[in-house]
Amino acid sequence: MNTIQSINYPREAFLHPLNLAYLMLLSLAAFFVSGTPWMPTLVITLGLGLELLYLGTVPTMPLFRRHVVSRREYGFKESDTEKQQFHQLHPDYQKRFLSLRRLTENVKGNFAHMPGSSRPLTDHLTKRLEKLLAEYIGHLYQRQRYDEYLNFASSDSIRIEIRALEKDLRETSSSRLREVRQRRLAILNRRLEKFQMACEKALVSLSQCETIEDAIRYVYEKSLTMSHPDDIDSQLDMLLAELEETSVIMQDIEDNLPPTYTVLSDMETRQA
Repeated sequence: MNTIQSINYPREAFLHPLNLAYLMLLSLAAFFVSGTPWMPTLVITLGLGLELLYLGTVPTMPLFRRHVVSRREYGFKESDTEKQQFHQLHPDYQKRFLSLRRLTENVKGNFAHMPGSSRPLTDHLTKRLEKLLAEYIGHLYQRQRYDEYLNFASSDSIRIEIRALEKDLRETSSSRLREVRQRRLAILNRRLEKFQMACEKALVSLSQCETIEDAIRYVYEKSLTMSHPDDIDSQLDMLLAELEETSVIMQDIEDNLPPTYTVLSDMETRQA
């Protein structure tokens, strides 16, 4: 597993797709204004100034670092990661994933019967479906881990402990004992906050899974009747775009909830 010390955050920020797109746009802008002698220099100077500001601030931001670490730990680029996550899934979740994969294979079979001229578009759609499958198993994996934590903990029991400790604090006269109990109270309040956060993110993960299932079923149903992939309307494109954007929510998942320990929990401990 990659450690925090081994990650080059400025490099990660520079190679981020959005930053690379910005540099490409900057080059195009300088090219289009090349007709005016001083404009390219001005555009490049201002653009590089913003780039240096970006590289000097973003890599130090805790949110960006958590994003990088979460991508390292839960990235979907390597098939080995997908296999490991699959084998750790509950049998019910494995069946859900395999069912969706079979549906994707059926879509590929339907695409194969389309005209050769549509191959570039069908290949593009196939890659997007594979990406959705990779994200899907990741969301299932995270959902299962949150389920395990939520079954392990109880917000009601934490609230009972908080109320009992608050009562003890009011009756405590010893300053040292009061200090110890106040620290424990702070820990209990933090546990309650983490529990509520886990509930919310478990629901987000489930919603993402259901949306991906709907998207792949939509492609499958369209692939049965269309004669050309252009028949897939903009609704699919918008749906997939929303999924790709909202996947950032789950990339920032906080995996510092007991009994699991990861690099993310270590980062939070260091920042506390």
